[in-house]
Amino acid sequence: MSAFLLLGCNEPADSPYPTISFEKKASMPGAGRASAVTFVIDGKGYVTLGRNGNATDSLKECWQYDPAADSWTQKTTFPGRARVKATAAVMAGKAYVGLGYRPYVSTYVNGNYKDFWMYDPALNTWTQKADFPSLATDACVSFVMDNCIYVGEGFNDTGFTNEFWKYDPQQDAWTQLKDFPDYARAGAVLCTDGTRVFFGTGFRWNFNDWWEYFPKTDRWEKRKSMPDNGRVNAVSLSVAGRFFVSTGRHFAGDLTGGRVLSDIMEYDAIRNVWYKRGNIPGGGRENAIAFVINGKGYIGFGEDDKGVLNDFWSFKP
Repeated sequence: MSAFLLLGCNEPADSPYPTISFEKKASMPGAGRASAVTFVIDGKGYVTLGRNGNATDSLKECWQYDPAADSWTQKTTFPGRARVKATAAVMAGKAYVGLGYRPYVSTYVNGNYKDFWMYDPALNTWTQKADFPSLATDACVSFVMDNCIYVGEGFNDTGFTNEFWKYDPQQDAWTQLKDFPDYARAGAVLCTDGTRVFFGTGFRWNFNDWWEYFPKTDRWEKRKSMPDNGRVNAVSLSVAGRFFVSTGRHFAGDLTGGRVLSDIMEYDAIRNVWYKRGNIPGGGRENAIAFVINGKGYIGFGEDDKGVLNDFWSFKP
């Protein structure tokens, strides 16, 4: 059985806000997907890559979600190899998608992919960019700040890493930054409101720690840990300048698997406390997707202990 660690727990603060109400939205065509990536451009959400109910059947389809029509439209298929747990970021109206891995490429080896692609929604085309310089490509986090894309904290098929890298689209070049100063991990979450950047959770054990990153000085500071015993494969998002973490799995070793989570937690960056704001109606899940459009958060898909899910929900804080 895999080792696991309880990192301590604490109680959430009393929330000054009411329980979040969710609104059900149109499901994506097909049987749902898990471990996909998302991005938002010009008020539309996009979902690509990931997998369906077959653990070895990765997907390459790209779908656009229109919140005004509550409908999905298929776009040009991702041109690289199919994969799960990739990364995506948006700059100057273009999306940058890549990395990730594909399980069981050969009998004993997973495929860690370093390729990186730019999607232009106006032309509905993909263009390949400079490869990621590391093999730590599985289940990374990413964000955009000061006209650069930051990527880090992935698994390289042999171990967890605390690497962080910065990509400059103008130069089409990667620069390595200082390593994250605490435990290496994968399957963590990161969210930003464009000014402040927060990072935490993830797997090497069940992490519930929470950190703030300062890109200008390449510096990290620890904040209040989440009020639970840790989670992996969660989602995070910033809505109207506020920060949320939801879903994921509390891992309890290979024999039991732990439990999937449905809660939505809010981090109050001013008070440095956590509130519990409710639960997603569709039930606990991991490897879900999340994005924000016009002050609304969207969460859905993913998988629970029975299989891949295809429900999709929106909320206002």
